[in-house]
Amino acid sequence: MQLVSTEASPPPGLTFASMLAGLLGMLAAALLLVWQPEALFTRWHPAALAAVHLFALGGLMPVMLGALYQFVPVACGLALPRWGGLDWLILFALLAGAFALAGGFLFGGPLWLASAGVLLLGSLLAAGVRLAWSLWHQPLRSEMVAALRRSALALGGTLTLGAVLLGVLLFGWPLPLMVIVDWHALWGIAGWVSGLVVSVASVVVPMFHVTQAYPRQWNWATRGLLLALLLGSAAAWLETGWLASAACVLLTLLGLGFGILTAQRVRASKRGERDAFHWGWLGVAAISVLLAVLGALAHFSPDPRWSVVFGVLALAGLGGGTVSVMLYRIVPFLIWLHWQRANKARARLPLLHQIVPERWQRVQLASELMALVLLCLAAFVPALTQAGALLLAMGKLGQTALLARAMRDYRQRLAILKTLPPRVRT
Repeated sequence: MQLVSTEASPPPGLTFASMLAGLLGMLAAALLLVWQPEALFTRWHPAALAAVHLFALGGLMPVMLGALYQFVPVACGLALPRWGGLDWLILFALLAGAFALAGGFLFGGPLWLASAGVLLLGSLLAAGVRLAWSLWHQPLRSEMVAALRRSALALGGTLTLGAVLLGVLLFGWPLPLMVIVDWHALWGIAGWVSGLVVSVASVVVPMFHVTQAYPRQWNWATRGLLLALLLGSAAAWLETGWLASAACVLLTLLGLGFGILTAQRVRASKRGERDAFHWGWLGVAAISVLLAVLGALAHFSPDPRWSVVFGVLALAGLGGGTVSVMLYRIVPFLIWLHWQRANKARARLPLLHQIVPERWQRVQLASELMALVLLCLAAFVPALTQAGALLLAMGKLGQTALLARAMRDYRQRLAILKTLPPRVRT
């Protein structure tokens, strides 16, 4: 099992702000679907493109970057450079760029897209350079560092294809738009989002569920992720259908493998407690298996609606669902950790499960699951789109309120703890 040390955990202010901002970005994407429920008729609808990028760039990305600020030092022992005010500028530019890109899809006009390109590429390149510096500046220490390196490379591939797409839209570059769009999405979903989920799971699932580590053979298998994406991209560009299909099969097998291995470990948990975190990770495992099957179906079936279902399940399911489950563990843990560090008086502190009440975690995750089911079915029954999007918006709003309240309590109790005199041992 990967050993971690909390000594390197930085102050959580930036992480908390990134997480709340990301939840509000997901809420905005859901409200956009409430406003324009016809978006799920086709993945090429302007509102669908706007909602996808709001959810991914304005929602998932801030949360993932905020979590990495804590995860990389703690799980990998690698120091991230402290950039002070520049970190807040990156967060602001990322959010502004996500909303500008959504505006470009909804309202048209090169100014929206050009502004989005500058803001997004600038902020993500800055964040990516810092992450890459930490991951490659020091010798390779563990499989975790190697997995995060692959995720960072996948993010680089996603950004490169995104920049090319902006060039096609703004300057009319004579390139195959459909091929680039498809593989830009796959590099983002299968490479960055799924790669990061797999990396985090390799530490979080064995540690918090008190179960066996993922087998060494699986660590070797995950190295095929970037190979599959590279082969698939080249095959699609060269119009070599059989090679693109082989890459799709490889991605499907990796998705199935992750889902099955994760479910086995969660079910074999020695904790004995069947809380929201337990059921949440079982849900992530099930979504991974279903997503692998849907990815193959979307590739081989002529019905374009399967691509819509795949996209919804990938973003709102695997990405949004994993984020929701992890936030209920990351935020209370960081709050408790920094309370403990300031607790020189050794005052009594709330337990982890008391910081964000367990029953409300279950309610929120259940509402998110129901929203996901409705949105997936909406690809075939469009009348369900508005209900599913509204339920998702309510779930994200509820989660934002729960975590914001916990963060408020953190600040108030931390101020009190700092005023208490140290307890003298007798």
